[in-house]
Amino acid sequence: MDFELTEEQRILKETLRKFMDREIIPLSNEYERERKIITRDILKKLVPFGYVGAEIPEEYGGFGLDTVSYCLMVEELGRAWGALRTMVTVSNLVAAIIYKFGTEEQRTRFLRPLVRFDYLGAFALTEPNVGSDAGSVETTATRSGDNYVLNGTKTLITNGSIADVICVFATVDRQKGTKGITAFLVEKDKATYQTSDIPKMGMHSSVISEIVFEDCRIPASNRLGSEGEGLKIALSGLNVGRCIVAFAVIGLAQACVDAAIRYAKERTQFGRPIGGFQLIQATIADMAMELDAARLLAFRAASMIDRGIKCTLEASFAKLYATEAALRIASKAIQVHGGYGYTQEYLVERYYRDARHLTMAEGTSEIQRLIIGRELLGLSAFS
Repeated sequence: MDFELTEEQRILKETLRKFMDREIIPLSNEYERERKIITRDILKKLVPFGYVGAEIPEEYGGFGLDTVSYCLMVEELGRAWGALRTMVTVSNLVAAIIYKFGTEEQRTRFLRPLVRFDYLGAFALTEPNVGSDAGSVETTATRSGDNYVLNGTKTLITNGSIADVICVFATVDRQKGTKGITAFLVEKDKATYQTSDIPKMGMHSSVISEIVFEDCRIPASNRLGSEGEGLKIALSGLNVGRCIVAFAVIGLAQACVDAAIRYAKERTQFGRPIGGFQLIQATIADMAMELDAARLLAFRAASMIDRGIKCTLEASFAKLYATEAALRIASKAIQVHGGYGYTQEYLVERYYRDARHLTMAEGTSEIQRLIIGRELLGLSAFS
């Protein structure tokens, strides 16, 4: 199996690395320390690279890229700034869903503004009582003439309070169970709802929010797909999503390895750089080995998506291993830095906090293990 990048992919990755080093990384430390939310002008710096809509055809403002190429883009963004990466890839998820399931009118209305970051997207599935069990949505959508009326609460929603368009999942009939779940596009400037941001451990420059819908009226034309197709829509991009999370955390882990190598060369003890000591070298060797293994697993899954091959097992392998490896790599990066690693003088403590979230995104580590078990044994632990 060949994992060599094409010439175009190499150029893309090198160009993005230089851009991130020059334009994005210098902003990240100040914003994170001061907990300043990333502004729209920073997001717009990414527009020329197609970070939203990369895989959407050019006729809708996209770039028509393959999955591997987009994942390479995500890796470089993840290396630079975790908070910016999560805001961008969630907005891209909304654009991808609209392209795949939206009407022509919805595509025309929403895709180009999302691609240009005139709109920011949010994906609202999780609720206070609904997490891994996505089929238990409690938020309701009641038909009222040419409108639907939404009632319920969503929580832990990335971009929730600042999004211009939110893809919301609600049930039109609780008696139908999962077959009642339906997707809707809620526009911030045309609907009434309340939001509150939730303080969190890492990614301080992005927001996760609680969203409360109380008799929130939206036009029926904002329904995405047919009634009852919501769960299918919500789960449609899981393998791609897991690849994206894997590459995001691979980028973060790469930043940890880079930081550890740099510090090990600069820091001296007992008259020489600490990188010359065997235990430091062994630690960094283990970090690099785990990073490489994670990257290879992720490349395999992404390439299978591009070739149209079922990769439920491989995508879960990649997501599970990459996120847990990144935590170990970040922890070792802190250890290489010694006491300084625990301070905000160096970035490795931030990397650790940012990595912790990704063991839960797109299915927790525990859920990934159950998916892997189901694929291997043919027996489901979910029912």
